[in-house]
Amino acid sequence: MPALKRSRNGSRGQALVETALILPVFLALLLGIVDMGRAVWATTSLASAAREAARFAIVHGGNANTACPVGPPGVNAVIPVADSSCPYPSPSKQSIVDAATAAAIAGGSNVTVTVCYGAGCSGNTDVAGATNDRGTSITVAVTSQVNLVVPALLGRSGFNLSGSATMVVNH
Repeated sequence: MPALKRSRNGSRGQALVETALILPVFLALLLGIVDMGRAVWATTSLASAAREAARFAIVHGGNANTACPVGPPGVNAVIPVADSSCPYPSPSKQSIVDAATAAAIAGGSNVTVTVCYGAGCSGNTDVAGATNDRGTSITVAVTSQVNLVVPALLGRSGFNLSGSATMVVNH
């Protein structure tokens, strides 16, 4: 009986040591899973914001029936005067940028929006001669830096995530 009692005393504190070894690994995995979910949510949010802004742009094209067109005007376009119902009329793209920024709910800080008209355009530079007339493609790209917990613990500031959408003006 004394040998059994001695062996039990030798294992005292074993659970505490095992917990101390496993807990940091478990917490790192848990935070990694949460960060991954947050990164997916941010990417989805940015892609959705780009789609919303591109949709806004194609609906507010250079058609004569459009009350407040946005983007580069066509040759015979009638451009309204800026007022409270149309704060950024054509040729401004600010309304498109505002639509994307408002929709990027999980984008993090420093949301950057680029808008360009014409097939094969990039950044904020329109293809030469591109207008907001029917049939012109528009590309909206939304990027943001998203700060995550695990990379911050490892000394990395954050990740640049982005979403983009290309649609054709149909109004």
